[in-house]
Amino acid sequence: MKWLLAAVLAAFLVYLVYEQMNGRTPTVGPRKRVCDYTATGSVYEDIPSALKRGIRLLEVHVYSDERDEPVVATTPQTNGRDFADNNVSFEQVCIDIVNDAFPSKDPLILSIVPHTDKSVTLNKVAEHLQSIPRAHLIAATHIADVPIDRFANKLLIVSGGVRGTELEPLVNLSWDDDDLRRLSYQQALHPRDPAELKQFNTDFISMVVPDPTLTTITANPKDPLAYGCQWNFFVQDPPGFVEKLSRS
Repeated sequence: MKWLLAAVLAAFLVYLVYEQMNGRTPTVGPRKRVCDYTATGSVYEDIPSALKRGIRLLEVHVYSDERDEPVVATTPQTNGRDFADNNVSFEQVCIDIVNDAFPSKDPLILSIVPHTDKSVTLNKVAEHLQSIPRAHLIAATHIADVPIDRFANKLLIVSGGVRGTELEPLVNLSWDDDDLRRLSYQQALHPRDPAELKQFNTDFISMVVPDPTLTTITANPKDPLAYGCQWNFFVQDPPGFVEKLSRS
């Protein structure tokens, strides 16, 4: 009886080795680069609610209040306005991130859209960001081609138009540079050079953002995915980062 049990066990071990060698046993390995993943974005939403839904891409539209403090609009503002009627403080945004965004195997991407050129206000944005525990901040640029696992539990800051301010050194990816494109939905849906945009998105990142003049979308919000656009504020699900089906 003992020899029969030993033979069965040996056969089972041989089977496991065979399956492993032929790639039939699933293994868990490192994930790909940041630019190889799509993400659903949230804007004008209560941040704790968005984070609890699993959203890892947030956009905040920052204005300056009457005391030059940075505030974040909670509703879209009328074109031309340089202040936000309905807002929360940027400080509260940072508090919400600290309380609800971590721990996570994924980074949190925070897109900061400034609607003021006041250095004093943008410097205060930097001050509030630096109040976030240092373990969540990272001094790195050109992050699109970096493995996403390297940014677990990190806050990645995306912005533009902040050169010469204290916020500039904290920005990890800027749409003022060549490795990030900020596109309206119409620009992403009807690019001037579709092949060029698709090629760009194999190593860099395009974010598809709300257009203040666009009231309705008649096409599928997911259509920009056909050109490889990774960060989309029009798609509602799934939350988190999803690997792109193909880089071709």
